[in-house]
Amino acid sequence: MATSWSQTFRQEGDTPQLIEVSKTLQSVEAKQDCKPQEPFSATLRESGSGDIGPFTTNTPLKYEKVFSNIGNVYNPSTGIFTAIVSGTYVFRFSMFNNLNSTPNSVVSLMKNAERLVSVWDTSGSDANDMGSNAVVIALQVGDNVYVDLQANRRVYDDGMNYNSFSGFLLFTA
Repeated sequence: MATSWSQTFRQEGDTPQLIEVSKTLQSVEAKQDCKPQEPFSATLRESGSGDIGPFTTNTPLKYEKVFSNIGNVYNPSTGIFTAIVSGTYVFRFSMFNNLNSTPNSVVSLMKNAERLVSVWDTSGSDANDMGSNAVVIALQVGDNVYVDLQANRRVYDDGMNYNSFSGFLLFTA
């Protein structure tokens, strides 16, 4: 087993200054050893194809096909990720617009009820456009993160899994 820097300092002396340096090094080493946790990744449809939406109010998208969900922090029945550890997290999502002649897609990544970032495609004569966005944010235990489909908008998905939602804990607070 390798000796850490903090162990080396403690072995060479116990002056108050060295003890403080040792504690600081232990803290740094702990953060370096922290590996991403609570990863999840999902896509909208378990099977089938077609539009999701429109709804009369903003609606969390339910990503039903789960690729990974370590710790069961993402709930595919609600579309909501709930933090069980305070820390800094990474979230990413993608959106594929509807195949109608006029695009009509707007989705936003939400933290509790706060809009963080969005992707949209609402004008033009083309179809089959895609967009994605990502954030690195601090969360507290119990915070919720989800992708919100804006009222009167829609997204399209099929077996190609265009619409995805993923996240993981980068490091603890």
